[in-house]
Amino acid sequence: MNNHLSEDQITEWALGARDELVIRHLETCKACSVEAEELLGALSGFRNSVRAVAEREESFWGRQQLAVRERISGRDWYPLHWAWAAAMVMVLIVAIFLTRTPKPPQNYASEDADKALLQEVQGDLGRGVPQALAPAVLIAEERNAILTNEVVQQTESRLKKGR
Repeated sequence: MNNHLSEDQITEWALGARDELVIRHLETCKACSVEAEELLGALSGFRNSVRAVAEREESFWGRQQLAVRERISGRDWYPLHWAWAAAMVMVLIVAIFLTRTPKPPQNYASEDADKALLQEVQGDLGRGVPQALAPAVLIAEERNAILTNEVVQQTESRLKKGR
């Protein structure tokens, strides 16, 4: 069984949590107290180095600022502009190809059949009566002739009676 403090317990103690059991254990256990002191030493060393870097002279920060500005202004931005221009051209080309409607494939056989049909229709329109209705037209003409003769005969008979 391990009677030593865990890393979490030592870290909490170093950060300021003062648990009575941890304090008593650190007073009696040499191994845990050495580990706790090492952690405190590392934390204070880190704190001191951060303060030393942060408390540099104003001239250091001025030189840093100047160096950053020089790097930014000296940077060649033209390749980036060309990259954007090339990307825009590619987008434009893709948009043109996507919005164009392709011509449907031409079927010359169906075009020839369509032309033949149109010629037949044109021929039928040139005739007085379509070929398919020619017998019906003959029947209608004969009927009209018969009716006309009947009407003429009736008119003549009325005229004769009315005299």
